[in-house]
Amino acid sequence: MGIQSATATFTRFFVPDPAIEDFWAYVENCLKAGCFREPDDFQEQTVGFAIWEDFFDSDIETGAYHKGEYVAFNFRLDQRKVPAIVLKKFVREAIHKYRAENEGKWPSRNERQEIQENMEILLMNRALPQPSSCEVVWNPAARSMAVGTTGARMLEAFLEHFEKHFHLYPVPLYHVHWALNAIPLDARHREKLSGMVSVKSAQALEEGRFLGNDFLTWLWFFIERDEGSVRLEGGKEAQVHLGERMVLNLPGVGKERVVCTTQANALHEARTALRQGKLVDEIQLFLMVGENEYMLTLDSALWAVKGLKTPKQMRDFNEDDEDSLFLEKMFFLEEVAGALNTLYGRFLSERLASEWDVVRLPEIRAWMQEGGGEGAEEPAAGGGGSEDHGIPGKGDDEDEAPF
Repeated sequence: MGIQSATATFTRFFVPDPAIEDFWAYVENCLKAGCFREPDDFQEQTVGFAIWEDFFDSDIETGAYHKGEYVAFNFRLDQRKVPAIVLKKFVREAIHKYRAENEGKWPSRNERQEIQENMEILLMNRALPQPSSCEVVWNPAARSMAVGTTGARMLEAFLEHFEKHFHLYPVPLYHVHWALNAIPLDARHREKLSGMVSVKSAQALEEGRFLGNDFLTWLWFFIERDEGSVRLEGGKEAQVHLGERMVLNLPGVGKERVVCTTQANALHEARTALRQGKLVDEIQLFLMVGENEYMLTLDSALWAVKGLKTPKQMRDFNEDDEDSLFLEKMFFLEEVAGALNTLYGRFLSERLASEWDVVRLPEIRAWMQEGGGEGAEEPAAGGGGSEDHGIPGKGDDEDEAPF
């Protein structure tokens, strides 16, 4: 499910401007220097850049990495793997052989370790590299990059290789980084947000996940109470609606999950979860911008866009324009990004305002109680106070109160 697929999934990054004069010559040189090269017989992992059209082709000169204003290429990762069950089989046979040669004596602990290591090396050398790849689209004008995977190993390998050859350090656009790098916040709101989540913390992704929970829960409220309509840059109007699936959990307690559909007759289960202090952890959204319709899923990290369905693309009659489908797909992705930025910006303008706790928060809590009937308990803010949300050092400050 890469960027170009019918249901695109990708993670988002902010990429600072490189300090160079000829950008496209710089890109070509970096891609060539880091292009994929076939591995040696004993290499466990090999990585490199390949052309957009075919990740098996790493001849950068033949690939159209320059597409309009975008840089587009593939990142390839080949790994040799030995299945655990195969290793176990060969180690077992080697131990039987050892015993046959030593009058039934069992190998010592050190000898067993040596047998296992030797078998691993033997089998690794026999294994064929397994290729995998992810698409990468970089918009230098917008300082944004989409990487077509959510896999931690692939992302880690890509970032290490990209940073090594481009000498640039992409910033993952999860909740707080998205706010600080892609949303126009005034100095007061930036300072307040930085006090809520420390971007210098190695655990910032998890510590700030409460911000994603709040945003996704606010989105549900915004759709029902404010009709989910926003005006985008350029004058277009975007309408956001609930999709078909929603997941709620207690912040900080990932195992207590409620998965439900969002049809009107099934939302009572989600509302019950809200009244119990749970917040939205994952939500599918239906987005309309003009006549274009999109379906996508966000989780509380707010880093990845998952399962993005865009309008059906039709091949242009002008076959000479090979990049027409690519550029149309990028238009769709940019349109979705613009709508999400506007929605997140609107949420942050409310969440970080001084009026949050006395105006909007009571409205949201009252909405949470709707349909609860008699005896519904008032949920504690955020399902257990600020500690559950991971806000460091906030105590009982009502101005920072989560849901």
